[in-house]
Amino acid sequence: MLLLSIFTLATTDDTLAPSATKKFEVFHDISYNEFVQRGELHVLNDGTAQYQPIGLQDPPRLTETDSKHSDPSKYTVILRSLNGGAQFVLPVMRCRLVDDLKAEETFVIHTTENGDIFHIDYDAGNSANCQKTHGAVSAPVHTKALLRKRAVGPAPKLNPAAVIDMDTGKEQQPEPPKSFLAKYWYYIVPVVIMLMLGGDDKQQEAAAPS
Repeated sequence: MLLLSIFTLATTDDTLAPSATKKFEVFHDISYNEFVQRGELHVLNDGTAQYQPIGLQDPPRLTETDSKHSDPSKYTVILRSLNGGAQFVLPVMRCRLVDDLKAEETFVIHTTENGDIFHIDYDAGNSANCQKTHGAVSAPVHTKALLRKRAVGPAPKLNPAAVIDMDTGKEQQPEPPKSFLAKYWYYIVPVVIMLMLGGDDKQQEAAAPS
């Protein structure tokens, strides 16, 4: 009975744990034009994002055809989707990471109301490091992942378009609303006439001697 309770509790925890709806491999340009995978970026179904380092001694690398980096002044991160779809190329100035052994990086994932990713912002290092004249570039060691859903504001209430009188050049005033009789008199009048004529015929038949 105790084992069954423990198993049930573990199963419940796994069910409630957030799962990844989108996954990206994160490749860093450690040395110029050599992209090495350092982790994975996950978009979770609870509306958050999470970064997981892979910690491999021999991590995967991008081939030259997969990387689209050509500016030696930029430190570039490439996100390659594991679900298929877009590949994001995220550059920052390489000098921001010079001689910074505690450099931080931040991924901000922007999604639509339906959870589709339409943009990713990336920031790393410190602009103050660009004042250094020399030094080695260090990869970021601390990573933050944030998810931002696009906010939709209230729809504006627009006034109807103005109609200009071509003769006077002034705005035409809207016509006052018509009553029910004014709108449908041409339907009502024939019906009333038919009823009246039909009523006269019945009266004449009733008055005629048998």
